[in-house]
Amino acid sequence: MEAKYTKIWRPWPGIDGGDDRLSSLPDQIISYILSFMETKYAVGTEALSRRWEGLWTRVSNLDLDNRLVYDDSSGDDLKIVYASDAKRRDSQFCHFVDKVLGEHKNLNSLTRFRFHFAVEHRQYSTVLRRTRFKRELVFGPAIEEIDVRVCGETALGIPQCMRCIPENFYTLKNLKVARLSGVVLGAINRPVFLPSLKILQLSYVKMKDFESLGRIISGCPVLEIFHLESCHPSSKNESDRIEVSLPRLKNFKVSDYGNWDDPMCPIVIEAPNLEDLYLEHFAELQFKGKIPLSRLHVAHVDVGQDCRTSYHDVIRLLSQISNARKLSLSGETLVIRFICQLPPMMMFDCLSFPI
Repeated sequence: MEAKYTKIWRPWPGIDGGDDRLSSLPDQIISYILSFMETKYAVGTEALSRRWEGLWTRVSNLDLDNRLVYDDSSGDDLKIVYASDAKRRDSQFCHFVDKVLGEHKNLNSLTRFRFHFAVEHRQYSTVLRRTRFKRELVFGPAIEEIDVRVCGETALGIPQCMRCIPENFYTLKNLKVARLSGVVLGAINRPVFLPSLKILQLSYVKMKDFESLGRIISGCPVLEIFHLESCHPSSKNESDRIEVSLPRLKNFKVSDYGNWDDPMCPIVIEAPNLEDLYLEHFAELQFKGKIPLSRLHVAHVDVGQDCRTSYHDVIRLLSQISNARKLSLSGETLVIRFICQLPPMMMFDCLSFPI
């Protein structure tokens, strides 16, 4: 005789009277789960029930992006955005940021902080001048990743409190990744020591002098990836010179670093383990130590039309990177003319001229 079984339907937890096991978890675990969500969604969980009120205030990650928080675009690039709408959205974003930074229970416990404020339409930059934040950037001792980006046009409406990097940034022991764009680095009058920093990306960063930039680079002993783009100090001296040693550096990128109208100081860097090099519109740059770089895989060099790099400096640089497995050279006829005049013994295994 075959046994008969009756299939009993059971609802999923939390649906139609089922147990809500997620809400029954301890506050610490729920906050940990919310840390993996975008901040706008984490804050929105307060609407679920009283049980969820305030749980987001203990998250360890903050992701504040005006295009993520209030993005009502339909994906149509031709959509008309009125200035009044832009002003309203940016004002809402300011209030949202002030709420998050004001109600968070322990900002010093954050491990990741991301703040992006940008506009896509240049004509609305005048509206942003009325934009105001009441809070300021806070980096606690537990921070591991910092990503702050303020685009050039938006910077007109951002007060110093949300653009100036706090002084304690230079001694964060747990910091591993720092991406800074459109921010202000004040005068550095103290030693810089970032013992865990592996990735440093600086673009359109305002700083006082070249000495500050040199101190930052020198204070990163385990740096592996370093990108420098359009960072021009406010004060310059003819005797300025940045000389650093980065034994673990593997990826180095320099872009828009000086021209005839805006000369920059020479950079002398020791990077024996460098694998990927990208240079575009750069000033004087030298590598010291073993020449040529023995571990270099990919190199791209573009001196540009307005670069102040001399013929001698370009020849010396190319001799240092002649071991690259893939070498890409561009920069109008000026670079091509340099290549044509290289000594016959300088051979390149893989050479290309990108259009």
